[in-house]
Amino acid sequence: MITTIIAASLMTPPAYQLDSRKLQLANERLREHVRAGDLAGAATLVMLNGKVVANDAFGYSDLGAKKLMKRDTIFQVMSMTKPVTAAAVMICVERGLLGLDDPVEMYLPQFKDIQVKSQDGSLRAARTRPTVRQFLMHTSGIASDDPGGISDEDKAKLTLAQYAKRLGTEPLLTEPGTTIRYSGVGFSTAAAIVEIVTGVGFDKFVEKEIFQPLGMKETYFFLPQSLRPRLAQVYMKDKGKLVEFPHDRYRVGAKFANGAGGLYSTAADMGKFIDAFRTGANRTFLSPNSVNLMTSLNTGDLMSDGSGSRGYGLSWSIVRNPMAQGTLRTLGSFGHTGAFGTEYWHDRETGLSVVFMAQTFFISEDARKQYSTMVNASLKN
Repeated sequence: MITTIIAASLMTPPAYQLDSRKLQLANERLREHVRAGDLAGAATLVMLNGKVVANDAFGYSDLGAKKLMKRDTIFQVMSMTKPVTAAAVMICVERGLLGLDDPVEMYLPQFKDIQVKSQDGSLRAARTRPTVRQFLMHTSGIASDDPGGISDEDKAKLTLAQYAKRLGTEPLLTEPGTTIRYSGVGFSTAAAIVEIVTGVGFDKFVEKEIFQPLGMKETYFFLPQSLRPRLAQVYMKDKGKLVEFPHDRYRVGAKFANGAGGLYSTAADMGKFIDAFRTGANRTFLSPNSVNLMTSLNTGDLMSDGSGSRGYGLSWSIVRNPMAQGTLRTLGSFGHTGAFGTEYWHDRETGLSVVFMAQTFFISEDARKQYSTMVNASLKN
């Protein structure tokens, strides 16, 4: 399986095209979801072999203000941040600042004596030490919840360095390297390590080393006040109707550059980022070997869901069983979703890349999956 997916990453995609009529059907289905109140609106970007072939906006970015969704609307992309963090780690690896298989305790000493919590609640010493690589694969065993049950509001007041001092103070939930356990905390840990080895604030590092080289001019951990009017409102369902999701959308005064899910961005900028991982892309910040490693299946036969449809590279979710995942993506396709209804992905075999942006807390999954499936179905050769 691993060999097959790595080989796929080196193939030249065949000459596919998109059927414009079928692509319009995908757009119309998305409009139906907006009319049905499944989501307030969405912005989409479709690329084929790096060329933008469709860039559309649907519905509203703010229902109360009747503000139309636009192609340059800004979104909280949440966990789509994780591949950015992994890319920052790989930049450090390429520069000799850290190693993927370094024990995390080399940079955060509190992990040295970390324990594992058994099913009966008892604690025992971990048999192996969690590594940097395992944090990027969700196999470190670290919990998904923030240490000490800190709230998002309180966490925002901390710097990443202050937050890092809390890491490793609670036991692992599984032995490192044995189980896939999705964890945002693991990526916050990885971001903290980048900050430690570079001596540069994490947000400043990714801005200089990733966003600027790729021309991502509207991607931020801390949204400038001048751009707040373009930020989409986040919604949730209450008694069958969309209502505003209660949260601090602007994070006023926040200090925490959250490598697990802190970015604001646009469809265009997220398209630039995932395009940098496309075979043959004109990338400027990572070597081809690093790109292949990040986008190849690293978790082997470990299961990340009941169907075993996907595993992980370094941060990227990788299709390992096309028959089980249901969106017509091929073996080795990679991408990532975000909790507020966002996603980007690239299919190596077809050369297709898609960015889907919505802001509907955990309820836009059907619309997103249907759109992805219908766009895939519009391919022809």
